Amino acid sequence: MAIISIQSKLIEAIDYDEDEKSLTIFLYNGERRAYSGVSKGQVVGLTVAASPGNYYMTEIRGKYPTL
Repeated sequence: MAIISIQSKLIEAIDYDEDEKSLTIFLYNGERRAYSGVSKGQVVGLTVAASPGNYYMTEIRGKYPTL
């Protein structure tokens, strides 16, 4: 696991555990959101999206179980 900085107005950084398929998202407002069952492809999509915040809101939030 390694924390990856994200270029976004909403997301400060992410942490992904490929073995556990768990994604933790650190928001600029200080909140931390953790999700299980997230594929590596979704994480790659988040990191390369033109708008990572929008990608998170449409592709991850509400679609995976929270931890």
